Amino acid sequence: MNIVLIEDEDLLRKSLAYFLRSHDHQVEEFDNGADAIVYIHKNHEAIDLIITDLNLPFAGGKQVLHSSNPYKQIKKIVLTSYSMESNELEVFDLGGDDFIAKPFSPQVLLKRIEKLFSPM
Repeated sequence: MNIVLIEDEDLLRKSLAYFLRSHDHQVEEFDNGADAIVYIHKNHEAIDLIITDLNLPFAGGKQVLHSSNPYKQIKKIVLTSYSMESNELEVFDLGGDDFIAKPFSPQVLLKRIEKLFSPM
């Protein structure tokens, strides 16, 4: 699976990317939303999943969700330390498929990814 991971916390991004790669996923890492949006527009046909933080430099996670909405085949998971109901509802309204509050277990993230892509 081809994953775009957008997280501005270096340690979390690198450890999460390593974890996902160790489970046979291809991961493109970004530390800001603006660079990720450019990459997504250029490579949308090859992307299966976007995992994004909400609070990012240059362009936030909400902008990432909005800009990737034309690409219906791409699933989107939002990670955030702001787990208020209003944020969660807004994420779903913006096209997010799942919402995970920080801190979280990488194993739980992996299960949610599997569930998102499992046939119904």
